[in-house]
Amino acid sequence: MNTNAPTLQEIIQLTSQELTTAQKSDPIRECGRAALSLLPTDPDLCLKLAYQNLHSVPYREVKTCWRRLYTDASLWKVVWLAKEPAFEDARQEEDKTGKEWMDEVVRMLDMALILSGAPGREELVELWFSALKASLQSIDYTERELDIDIEPSERPTKRRKLASSSPTPRIPSTFLASLPEPALSLRYPVPRARELGLSTFQKRVADPVMHTPLIIEGAIQHWPAFEERPWNSPGYLLEQTLGGRRLVPVEVGKSYTDEGWGQKIITFRDFMNMYMLEDGTTKQEEQVQQVGYLAQHDLFAQIPSLRADISIPDYCYCDPAPSPHLTHIKPTSKLDEPLLNAWFGPADTTSPMHTDPYHNILAQVVGYKYVRLYAPEETQKLYPRRVDENGVDMSNTSQIDLDEAMKIYPGISCLEKSGAKDADERIGEFERLFPDFRHARYVEGVLGPGECLYLPVGWWHYVRSLTPSFSVSFWFN
Repeated sequence: MNTNAPTLQEIIQLTSQELTTAQKSDPIRECGRAALSLLPTDPDLCLKLAYQNLHSVPYREVKTCWRRLYTDASLWKVVWLAKEPAFEDARQEEDKTGKEWMDEVVRMLDMALILSGAPGREELVELWFSALKASLQSIDYTERELDIDIEPSERPTKRRKLASSSPTPRIPSTFLASLPEPALSLRYPVPRARELGLSTFQKRVADPVMHTPLIIEGAIQHWPAFEERPWNSPGYLLEQTLGGRRLVPVEVGKSYTDEGWGQKIITFRDFMNMYMLEDGTTKQEEQVQQVGYLAQHDLFAQIPSLRADISIPDYCYCDPAPSPHLTHIKPTSKLDEPLLNAWFGPADTTSPMHTDPYHNILAQVVGYKYVRLYAPEETQKLYPRRVDENGVDMSNTSQIDLDEAMKIYPGISCLEKSGAKDADERIGEFERLFPDFRHARYVEGVLGPGECLYLPVGWWHYVRSLTPSFSVSFWFN
């Protein structure tokens, strides 16, 4: 048990104190006296007001005061719930009421983090999660808390869960993330380097001509995420998410360029059951063909315990030379620190062909990914999108559906069987729309556990998970 974590009573008291201590420079004051006076008595109304202002303009234009109002209203609701007599004795009990209390508290805190970032309250929210986690230390997450049967070889000394009327999903000791056979045949493989030194990498990025993809081996094997605190263990990930109670934003559908693609916020437990565990109770026939992807999310700001399992590669602190002639890339300001994002999902999740405005180190922790990359010089042959009907600038994304292209062009496919029955008709239509694509030059590779891909700014890239996969991207400039 974490002896540094506050007790639930201590965190309730601390939160009450913080919420009632006025700070002259607090940005929440910009919300006005009326909103502030309502906070202690009607946090639900304040949540509605803040939510409206969070969604009335693009997020980058939302004033900090509305983000603070949403956060503080959530914290007031948490304190209210914690002080309700019906839950006073249930908080640390393992009955239905106790679980409902915990679920609701976690939901409110995570919504504050995901929707507002909890400005000025990050440490307080994290202390809440530490207190909740400490109160759950005695619970067996994989059996009693999650209603998931464990494989017999995993914990033979544990008490088995009593049989129930409905089947329960079984959780494997690790994700089944072995590279499929036969091995992919790569025509133009990305170059590789082993244990590349920092000074050597700096010399490379100091020359714009050397801004080319490179797979680096032996750079991140020391991360605790591989063995000490393994991310390939579903049980470990569930434990770090409070028995799967933590909320995560999930993309549902093949890719963001497809009709029917959408996003939703669900518990980590539901994400695992629906998309990551083959025998999940919710992965029924109606879920077939649905792919869920926890993609491009700053999971490590939301759950710092996972952030402690990795470290930023030294390469991200190099100083790349400006890349000339990248007219398809919008200028970006200098980053103080690399931007981290998590990419976690089952096999066949894809990122359509696109570019990013930063240099990137893509680190693979669990499973395998196929990557294909096109140089900036190939941009016109990749037919970038423009502003879509909703006014969103999509110029960093190609119109080419690479999955479709690999099905109809045997010469560029290493993933799909080519030679469809209507191949001639499909090729004719494809070449009418994209006549130059077939001549675009590319490199490709398979990224495995412990390997990193250096992805230079401006390079077009397509990424597809070959197995269940957990990756981390580090954007830097």
